[in-house]
Amino acid sequence: MLVRTRNPYFRLIDDIFGDHRPLLGTTNEFGNRSFGLALDVEENEESYVVRADLPGVSLDDISVNIHDDLLTISAETTSESKDESKRVLVRERRVGKFSRSLRFPIPVKGDSVEAGFENGVLSVTVPKAEDAKPRQIPVTVSGASN
Repeated sequence: MLVRTRNPYFRLIDDIFGDHRPLLGTTNEFGNRSFGLALDVEENEESYVVRADLPGVSLDDISVNIHDDLLTISAETTSESKDESKRVLVRERRVGKFSRSLRFPIPVKGDSVEAGFENGVLSVTVPKAEDAKPRQIPVTVSGASN
């Protein structure tokens, strides 16, 4: 459901259900390398916890939004100033804007979402709505048949 894997069979299932986000290492129509934002999503009875690695991204360049159970994480990295006296031999570090959206399968409390950023890792806690949480239903005995 929310678990992503690099297994090609799971990617095929994502493609069938309309998951067409760019993946790390794919190219766009202009030949530039594009990249996706890898996420880890964990679920417990109370909430979802989404984690994303954002090394080298400033806190001011991170945006977290939620609307109608759709969480969107956006960020931007900037390139370092170019030194004309140096020749670049390899450039693989990503530069530019990127984002990732994730729709939760059950209602969540958008007004209670919390986000933290520590050591290059963004953690977003998204509480489940009360109606969506599992609850115990008491069973009563009807009719006295003693």
